[in-house]
Amino acid sequence: MQPASASLDPPSDAAARDPRTSVMLSADVVRSEGSQPTQHRVLNVSVSGVCIAKPVGLVPDMPVMVSLGRVDNAAARVKWVRGDRAGLRFDAPINLDAARQRRPGNGAPPPPTSGWMAAANERFRRQTTL
Repeated sequence: MQPASASLDPPSDAAARDPRTSVMLSADVVRSEGSQPTQHRVLNVSVSGVCIAKPVGLVPDMPVMVSLGRVDNAAARVKWVRGDRAGLRFDAPINLDAARQRRPGNGAPPPPTSGWMAAANERFRRQTTL
């Protein structure tokens, strides 16, 4: 009888793959020159590839451009699509530290500029007591 973990092992050709890191990021994937990017949740990333969720319209061996974290327009190819996940392999290794960083502008939303929320923290706002 085989150990329980043996059935979960990746295929033998993936045994030497780069270590994967789980992250909470999103990636923009562009299918062809001039097409609009689609945004996907990143499940894990390595220097050689990325696993994304909801790969609608992606098919194996399709060339794509991936922007992830502070890595912009990395050339990649769709290696596999299974259910609601897809594996993309980068044409060249990426900077993993840069890929893990959040993109500029993806931080906190800007403060409100109109309505009652804009004046909520105003110093001279009239205080009412009941």
